[in-house]
Amino acid sequence: KGQHQLYYTVRMSDGSSAPIRRSVSEDGFHYRKDAAFGFTLSEAYTGASARDPKIVRGEDGQMHMFVTTTEVSSGKGCLVHLTSPDGETWTELGPIYTAPDAAEPECSDYLALQGKYYLIFSLHGEGQYLISDKPFTEWRKPENPKIPCRSVPKAAVWNGRVIFAGFAGIN
Repeated sequence: KGQHQLYYTVRMSDGSSAPIRRSVSEDGFHYRKDAAFGFTLSEAYTGASARDPKIVRGEDGQMHMFVTTTEVSSGKGCLVHLTSPDGETWTELGPIYTAPDAAEPECSDYLALQGKYYLIFSLHGEGQYLISDKPFTEWRKPENPKIPCRSVPKAAVWNGRVIFAGFAGIN
């Protein structure tokens, strides 16, 4: 619709579910809150910890959102995968990634390069990635999944290479 859309969560001081909200802009510089937009994750997830929404447009034309939280039934941290045809109505598909323990994978990122797909996140204070031959499924852990940052790992393709940025941490 000729708009930039910025999605974010609002952590609630009373411990209730964090709503996913949106701000919009026509120029990519001046944003206004979209007061009519907002939703929370289903009760299958710990809504109070929902955060870090990442949005990508898939090759399928759908918008894909990944949200950090915990799966209630297993108690394990996860990235919930949601899809939308238009950015207005979102459908939960379930976790795109579930951690091996209660740690929540944070600040996810995603990219495609040379027929491979990469899901990037921080877990236990270590930036890491998974790889797949398919856009949003069949993730596998490479031999060395760690990337050179501790938190908020972000990736971009530059001159055919993946460049990472993030926080190194304080030692």
